[in-house]
Amino acid sequence: MRYQQDLQVAVRERFRRLMIVPWGTASREVYLVVDWIDRQPALRALLAEAERAEPDLDFDAFQTSLSNRYGTFSWPSRTEEGRATLVWKLMRHIAEADTGEGNTGEDPVRRFALGYSRARNLQDCWREFTEDILQPLFDFLSERVGAESSVLHVLERYVRRVEWFDREDLYTRFQADTRNGEEVYNLDLQRFLFLEGNYITHAKPRSASGEADLIGDLDTDDPLVCDGKIFDGSGRGKHYLAKGFHQIIQYAQDYNKNVAYLVVFNITGRLLQFPTDGPSDAWPPYLEMSGVRVYFVGVRALPPAATASKAGRATSVRITKEDLVNPDAAS
Repeated sequence: MRYQQDLQVAVRERFRRLMIVPWGTASREVYLVVDWIDRQPALRALLAEAERAEPDLDFDAFQTSLSNRYGTFSWPSRTEEGRATLVWKLMRHIAEADTGEGNTGEDPVRRFALGYSRARNLQDCWREFTEDILQPLFDFLSERVGAESSVLHVLERYVRRVEWFDREDLYTRFQADTRNGEEVYNLDLQRFLFLEGNYITHAKPRSASGEADLIGDLDTDDPLVCDGKIFDGSGRGKHYLAKGFHQIIQYAQDYNKNVAYLVVFNITGRLLQFPTDGPSDAWPPYLEMSGVRVYFVGVRALPPAATASKAGRATSVRITKEDLVNPDAAS
């Protein structure tokens, strides 16, 4: 979760730098910002998803409208995603000109900023251009990264609630009907997400891939894709998690989402170690596959047989990326 918070701050800082950069070096600063965004997998995924919202946007008409100093500018997009897509393409166009790729000898910053703003001072033209035209991209990225951080915060609190207070009760209910016991945990997770995060997860619509366990916020344009799976180390072991991993990716793709959450209820006495494409010390770990980032949220769901001071040395189960990517190899 700290990663998302740091990324959100970094997005805002990049925009601040654009706002205050001297006019003469604006093109170079745009290039540096584009290069930085290109190196952030989470931001690239958000922009790829945004582009799918309005695939038929006319970027050439957008450029022409910006350059019409005496005309009236209007956004050709209908959504925030479409607006962010246009700005991203515009910034890439400016960055390519700065590096000499496709450069016609014309400074695009001068053309667009002077074409859009009627201010007489060049620095004022640039500031007005960044505020009115470039800022929607950074607002979009910051908001989406912040929303992801909020979901992780709610899930982190859920893990603590179960592990600190409700392990015994949930496990007793699970044992009463082990065949359908996964539903005990999923319903508990649904209830918590609704009460604590206002995510509507009780509905179970059918997507093209089948019935998702948890699809949140379905009445909005931004559904939350979250699935809960039991891990018991035997019949519901690595192979079962691998199937759940691929299933939730398909759910996310069905709903045009680039982020999903796999909550793993560990009912063994061993710790689970998940692979990650992110920093090794960041929580929660995640893997990216087929354009979807899947977060793994482990919950120690088995009640402790002894206090921590009397328990023996903890053992662990290491789940590798290969175990999840290739279900047939998992055991």
